[in-house]
Amino acid sequence: MAEFDLKTKNGTEGIEIINLSNGKIPIQRKQTEINFSRRFDNNSDSWIEKSIKLIWNEKCKNNDRLYNQSKFRFEGIRKIDDNQVVINLGLTTYMELIGTNCNPFGKQLVVYGTQSFNSKRSCLADPLGVGSLLLTSDSKFLFLKRAMWTGEDKGKLDRPGGHPEPDNVSTNIRTWTEEECHLPKNRLRIREEIFDSVKCEIRDEINLPLESLKDPLLLGIVRSLERFGRPSAEFLVLCSLTSKEVEKLYLKGCQAEADESVGIVFLPEEKVRGLDLDQSIWHSLTDAACGAIELYNQCYSSSPNQP
Repeated sequence: MAEFDLKTKNGTEGIEIINLSNGKIPIQRKQTEINFSRRFDNNSDSWIEKSIKLIWNEKCKNNDRLYNQSKFRFEGIRKIDDNQVVINLGLTTYMELIGTNCNPFGKQLVVYGTQSFNSKRSCLADPLGVGSLLLTSDSKFLFLKRAMWTGEDKGKLDRPGGHPEPDNVSTNIRTWTEEECHLPKNRLRIREEIFDSVKCEIRDEINLPLESLKDPLLLGIVRSLERFGRPSAEFLVLCSLTSKEVEKLYLKGCQAEADESVGIVFLPEEKVRGLDLDQSIWHSLTDAACGAIELYNQCYSSSPNQP
């Protein structure tokens, strides 16, 4: 499992990449295990909680569409062998994301976490995001232009994505005992939520039927250094529809999250795989999208649509 920092072409501080495939095929759902424990929650203190709340309230004054919700916290990932990975997860919240990874306050928390808990990441929310490079049947990748009201990356080009939701696993997940956290059936439910959320985000953002999407393939993990290592799991999803069919469905505008984007852009697979994109495109892309493209290039030397 290769880990390295990469200076992206979009002008930000760069990204950290965890490549799970080492140049081989991506990781399938059945090859992924979950280690869920509240020991992996972010550490906090009363003064940290108060600061985060103040940051959140200020953000909500300027954006009444923000709402707080539980998220899975990414603690780390490891490979058992070439065919199996384990993802360590705890719980955090969207409010803590906005108040830590997405705020200069995060820099202070890196120092505090290092001094108090011997880990620079211990006080950061680090919620696990998911994103997908969606490849149409005519070999074009789809990117969304994010709406200006969204909490992150306003106006940027991004791959479809979001967060797996703990409440979809169980509304009582926050009160699970450690024994319940480690039950095989509960770990399986979390894994299914992570992989299913990838397809659901595509459905809700682009208006594609789930049956048109193949099961997501995990390419790796991307951390945005500009957001103190904010993590996202990046996937490849193959679609049975052409780009024109996808565009027609998107333009209907009846999808659940239609207001999160203001348009779509298709980029040829061979140009994405060859990193042969105009500078204007690179500067428009989010860190996560740049990382997903890099991971895709490390996994594929030819289009997966080829027979």
